[in-house]
Amino acid sequence: MTDGQGPGHDTELDVVIATRDRPAHKLAACLDALRRQTFPRFGVILVDDGGRDPVAPRVGPTHPDRPIRVIRNAASRGPGASRNQGVALSDAPYVLFIDDDCVSPPELVARHHAALDRAAGAVVSLGPILAPPRRRLPPWTHWDADRLGREYDRLARGDSTPTWTHCYTGNLAVRRADFRAVGGFDERLARQEDIELGFRLSRLGCRFAFDPAALVWHDSDRTLRSWTRIAGLSARFDVLIDQLVPDAHRLTSVREGLRRRHWLLRLARRLCHPPVARRCAVAGAIGAGCLLHALHADRPALAAFSLVWDLEYTRALAEATSAAPAPSHRDDASTPSAA
Repeated sequence: MTDGQGPGHDTELDVVIATRDRPAHKLAACLDALRRQTFPRFGVILVDDGGRDPVAPRVGPTHPDRPIRVIRNAASRGPGASRNQGVALSDAPYVLFIDDDCVSPPELVARHHAALDRAAGAVVSLGPILAPPRRRLPPWTHWDADRLGREYDRLARGDSTPTWTHCYTGNLAVRRADFRAVGGFDERLARQEDIELGFRLSRLGCRFAFDPAALVWHDSDRTLRSWTRIAGLSARFDVLIDQLVPDAHRLTSVREGLRRRHWLLRLARRLCHPPVARRCAVAGAIGAGCLLHALHADRPALAAFSLVWDLEYTRALAEATSAAPAPSHRDDASTPSAA
């Protein structure tokens, strides 16, 4: 591990970013947006988690008041460990996590800082992670963006209350003292580590504040294969969280959510219980969803990908709860991501 910039900067907030083999233009867009922030007293800590090509030479010049410190791991340690490393280098009172493929408007840091600085007690500041405007996404990432967007709309209207289940490291700010008090990210987790952190912050007594204007745009380059794998990985890590933090009652919450899904999804689970039927249904739904998306029939396309996610998630959940060994972070070879 090397430190590209010296520590000891007088900042009020540090932005911590974990990166690994992200395309150069996307990381550059993320950092360029941070250089345009209106809030003056913040720094950036970039953790290169053992990527093939070191990112330090690509960082470019840094402003004296907005330093970018780069550290590099010789081998990948996982997203939670990388973010913990970044926080360990910070001496700022507040820390903001964003992902390396997120682009922020100029007010992002200022809005998170204001939410934390004016709070009477311990608070976690949450903001939306939205698809780039006027961008036609692949149907599977469109499904992700639509699902998150509808939840953010409910939060903005007050129809839903922000809780620890809304903690996503694509856009999350916290007091550094509170982060340290709960022990940081659980490094055994490569997925859901942000939600699990949120539970421990809730147990510490933190409340959660949502600001719809503290947004980032997430330009995901996730492939269809990676997206379908993540459904199963999410299920297995939900089981692991339930084992590691029993009082989170993660599986109770998950199963209640599955019972509330649309009746057609619940029916499809029963009809597709045999493995051959499930595989055929998944392949058929992917094909139909891609075709419908190409025809701009977005609602039925989203429904098709909801079926894919539901079948892949529930399959993996059944396998994991029937004695599959707990996964480690090496089960997921993807780069760190938000939702």
